[in-house]
Amino acid sequence: MMMNITRRTALLGGAMAIAGSAISTAQAKDSGFRMMMTPKWTGFPYFELAAKGARAAAADLGDSLIYAGPDHADASLQVETLENFLTQRPDAILLAAVDLNAVAPVLKRARKRGIVVTTFDADAALPARDIFVNQLSYDKAARTMLDAALIDAPQGGEIAFIAASPTAPNHVAHMRIMTKLSETEDKYKVFKVVDTQYAGDDDAKSYDVAINLMQAHPNLKVIISSSAVSAPAAARAIDASGHAGKVYATGFALPSAIKTYLADGSEKAFALWDPFELGYLAVYATHLKLAGKLSLTPGTTFSAGKVGTYTVGENGEIDYNKALIFTKDNIGQFGF
Repeated sequence: MMMNITRRTALLGGAMAIAGSAISTAQAKDSGFRMMMTPKWTGFPYFELAAKGARAAAADLGDSLIYAGPDHADASLQVETLENFLTQRPDAILLAAVDLNAVAPVLKRARKRGIVVTTFDADAALPARDIFVNQLSYDKAARTMLDAALIDAPQGGEIAFIAASPTAPNHVAHMRIMTKLSETEDKYKVFKVVDTQYAGDDDAKSYDVAINLMQAHPNLKVIISSSAVSAPAAARAIDASGHAGKVYATGFALPSAIKTYLADGSEKAFALWDPFELGYLAVYATHLKLAGKLSLTPGTTFSAGKVGTYTVGENGEIDYNKALIFTKDNIGQFGF
């Protein structure tokens, strides 16, 4: 009888050791994560470049990435995409939020199921995500656009904003900070904000809004937009309406969308960052979080492989913070 008890104890101990080993292996998993990513809308070169970077990071890290979403910016369609993601039980969801609050309920459910949620480019409501990979800190983005505006109009003048919507968190923050800087900092006090309009990241609407701004404000000097759709559309509107050299457009834009205007001198400066690296960083940070290798404690520094070293800020925000200003002199260096 004692021998049977001893044998059973030994067998049980062996089984527990095997189970413990399996648990340790699961906990130590550092590749093979399933990620799903949706942009504000698919097909736009900016987001396709971010997706290319995301896929590159996933491949480097041994993870898988599915990229999908609607072909135009619509909060309800983005929610549908996220609901579909949820049914497929991924390890992580990455998104550029069309509306910070509209996506919150589905993302909160995802987090309750243990899915890591990372926003990039445009944030969601804070309780709805784990990580926000921001292109530039809001302050740096605002200063970068105003610096580009100073290249356009060194003497200053009236400026107007075109944003995606009143609920686009990054655009709203950029405009708020630019307005404050124009009121409080000597460098930027040469500017006076006279209007804000919304165009939904739509090219045709952005063009019309720019035309309307120039008609409503005869002394308008610079149109500024955080939207990589609206900024080039404003440049086109300025050129087509005969305002080249009198009014300038600036803000964030792909080099390929504005190089013609910079080359002919009708525009002087635009800004951006590398979308490929932004997507790469978003996936890399998400991977590290899944693998238990990234603490979101403010001040935590980590390596994101070939795109550099970064520091976690407040509320899980990680700023890419590599601003680029494009001018006639350097636009030929950028191929995206």
